Amino acid sequence: MLAAIDALAWPLMVAAGFAYVPEPVGLAGPFIAAVSFLAALGRLQRAVWANHRYRFTTWRCVRVAMALLLMGVVLKLMLPA
Repeated sequence: MLAAIDALAWPLMVAAGFAYVPEPVGLAGPFIAAVSFLAALGRLQRAVWANHRYRFTTWRCVRVAMALLLMGVVLKLMLPA
């Protein structure tokens, strides 16, 4: 269940985020929405039917964010006030 939610959430967030761009995007908007929809279907299929091959995107993004946060804290501590 969590894999299916993760599989659908990220492509839908990309499509929703691209839909609210303040500048006109022309054909790129519908193209990004279509590619996101197809990616969501492929990810959902992998999450449900081939769960052993599915990798959580949320976990990868959180790891990268935590590494960047840790580097920022270390840099802040190393620089003189």
